[in-house]
Amino acid sequence: MKKTALPRLMTLWLYLLLVILALPLVSMAVLSVNQSRYGTFPFHFTSHWYTSLAGDSVLIGALGTSLNLALQATIFAVIVGTLLSLGMARSKRFITVPINGLLLALLTVPALILAAGFVIVFTWFGLGSSSLGLVLGSIVTSVPFVVLLVSGRLRDLSPNYAEAAHSLGAGPLRTFLTITIPLIAPSIAAGAMLAFVVTFNNFAIQLFLLPIGVSTLPVQIYSSVRYGVTPDVDALATIIILSTVVLVVVLNWLSGNAAKLFTPQTKEADG
Repeated sequence: MKKTALPRLMTLWLYLLLVILALPLVSMAVLSVNQSRYGTFPFHFTSHWYTSLAGDSVLIGALGTSLNLALQATIFAVIVGTLLSLGMARSKRFITVPINGLLLALLTVPALILAAGFVIVFTWFGLGSSSLGLVLGSIVTSVPFVVLLVSGRLRDLSPNYAEAAHSLGAGPLRTFLTITIPLIAPSIAAGAMLAFVVTFNNFAIQLFLLPIGVSTLPVQIYSSVRYGVTPDVDALATIIILSTVVLVVVLNWLSGNAAKLFTPQTKEADG
């Protein structure tokens, strides 16, 4: 009896945790289509808040700033993180260990402390609260995620592929472009998506490094919710939640199936 009751209890506990985690997200989605501005019931369906959101130039402008920042940081983070992963894969242990320690520190140090450190360092170089400083800080905080995924793929990559390419006359550059990149492309794509999400949601870095007069979406929402969450914010949050769910689905798909897209396919010769 105890052996059968324990798995059931654990299953119920798991479902309870899932409900607790999903409840805030579902609540925002429900309130975004409720006619009441203050989230009161009875519930009356409306799409008015989504229409109102489309005309909110402040939130839309902040969203555009966040998307632009995340896109810039992702591009550079992917380039730097991929090259760093390739260099670490070919380096000695005494070089890779300190680099891994630094990357681990960037992942584990509280974001507020890291942001305060960026402010101090960037002020020394005259960047202070500037767009360049904000992009640099976002790149630094997202590079470890790219390195984590790409390095893991490189560790599992057999050297036989590159050796076979060299034996067939391919040079280092051609081997890199036609063999290495296609094999690690799913990890690069997953790292890019993760870097984009991390940069987009990095409230602490943005709050400390934003130039005066510029606002990203997390900072703008923070400024708004201090006076109460409005339904147009609920509507925007619902759109972001749905977009994040799509990204998670794509990431899961990439982890298992996307290698077929990046691996050159050869047609079997007719017998």
